Amino acid sequence: MIHLLTVVGKSAQTFYLEQQVISDFKSLMRTLTSGRVMIISTKFRADLFYSAEKSENESILKSWILYANTSMDSLDGTDFITSIGDEESLTRYFQSINALSANRYHYQRYQEAFYSAFSNDDQNPMARTIVQCDQHLIEHPSIKRAPLIDIGETINSKVMKDTFPLAMRIINNDNSSN
Repeated sequence: MIHLLTVVGKSAQTFYLEQQVISDFKSLMRTLTSGRVMIISTKFRADLFYSAEKSENESILKSWILYANTSMDSLDGTDFITSIGDEESLTRYFQSINALSANRYHYQRYQEAFYSAFSNDDQNPMARTIVQCDQHLIEHPSIKRAPLIDIGETINSKVMKDTFPLAMRIINNDNSSN
């Protein structure tokens, strides 16, 4: 089951992880979860996807605070979003990415961070599922944004066999299409 932790707004800057720290943090996250982890970190938004049977949000948040060298006081509760389960996590993620694409500068920075995270672990089934879902979404006429990454080929994922139906549910539930 996919879970998602997102930090946005002013809190994202204090939870930002430098590239050299992400590798160590990701290794720790693999021990706390089933091993499937993807982290996209920018100074205005950070997303941490992980796969686990049950939510490990509390342990992950405590570890994230430690690695970011910050404190719980620096986290504004409205800047911290959690999603549990494949459909909720991916729906919330792609709806917010569609909204983020309205800000060209932030979306381009996010695409760069996403590309870095994907290219450093392009065989990660979680990363491949996210890219595969993105590929389906951007083909829909109501989605007016560039893909998260332009890979020029279709990604096949074994994590989720029903990615296309999930992508269509995201499109149908997305009230804020760009």
